Amino acid sequence: MSFQDMDAVETGRVDTDSKWFELYQKGIELGTWDAGKLVEQMGVEEDKAVWASLEPEEKEQWARLIAAFVDLEHAVAEDGRRIIEQMGSPYLDESIEKEMYATVFAMTEAKHTQFFDMYINTVMDDVFPDTHLDIRRGGQPLPRTSACGMSKLGERQGAKMALAANGGDPVDIARAATTYHMMVEGIAARGGYFLKNNMMAESPLPLLNKGFQFVSTDEGRHVTHGLELLSELLEKERAGIPEYQGVDEAIWEESLACLPHVIDTAYFVSAAMDDPLGADFDGLIQRGMELWHAQFKETLDLEHYAPNTFSQVAQGAANEADETDYDGRIEHHAATYARKLDLDETDVVTGGVADD
Repeated sequence: MSFQDMDAVETGRVDTDSKWFELYQKGIELGTWDAGKLVEQMGVEEDKAVWASLEPEEKEQWARLIAAFVDLEHAVAEDGRRIIEQMGSPYLDESIEKEMYATVFAMTEAKHTQFFDMYINTVMDDVFPDTHLDIRRGGQPLPRTSACGMSKLGERQGAKMALAANGGDPVDIARAATTYHMMVEGIAARGGYFLKNNMMAESPLPLLNKGFQFVSTDEGRHVTHGLELLSELLEKERAGIPEYQGVDEAIWEESLACLPHVIDTAYFVSAAMDDPLGADFDGLIQRGMELWHAQFKETLDLEHYAPNTFSQVAQGAANEADETDYDGRIEHHAATYARKLDLDETDVVTGGVADD
């Protein structure tokens, strides 16, 4: 029997019929996995054995993908408090159910950060010798993250979230939700799962794969949250409420501003290094187009939606990426990272093509 169906239970302030309360309940029920216990239960031996068998360029491909997730999850975890503040906005009806859901949301993001941090420092430590700089406390993203568009996407997310959480209007909230939930979680992260699944077929890492399964389940709820939030803002704009005018255009503009960073990151992980594990950049572009259409047309039905825009922007970003010296970028950012820690550059990035 569900909580809502129990006759003996009554509530006053909390609307248990709210869709936001339903998301909160799902977060409580499905988001309770423990990153530390997962590592204890599964162990790291099999992952370490597979990892040791990989060629340098295969390790480098994994390192590029996982670096993006490490810093991506860290950035969104740091923005967890802003999610809670944002959900208390008067433009979002000051809903206690929204704020309750936001607390669970923030907890799951912190857990994702914990899992990936443990994994790279336990299994992939030969290509991540030092990862201690905190990106929000005078540090910087990992060198591989800084070398691709994920770093800029994370910076954009932080700026938009800060504005929305500190008295932002509906357009500010729409831009923040688009960057965070539609582009970072809805397109970039889900695109990363596509790459991960293909790479796992060539180099199965069971603990990493299980962790990703839990993370992707959590992120699915977060994308739903973003779609619900933006739908509410759009409904009020379409009802003619003055304060909400411009939401549709802001969502579309923000998605287009973020897209090149997503494409650059995908290219960096796959086509830029001849794709040794078969991540499949072209397949990712097709998957991205499907996700893009599902979010912005099928669900939100944006008036500004233009069907050919994704492929046009993606092609332009891919052409630019094809001319980029990513290995040189990694080396540059590794040197900067090392100086901040007073280390030799080789203590920061080793292994793979970046160390050739």
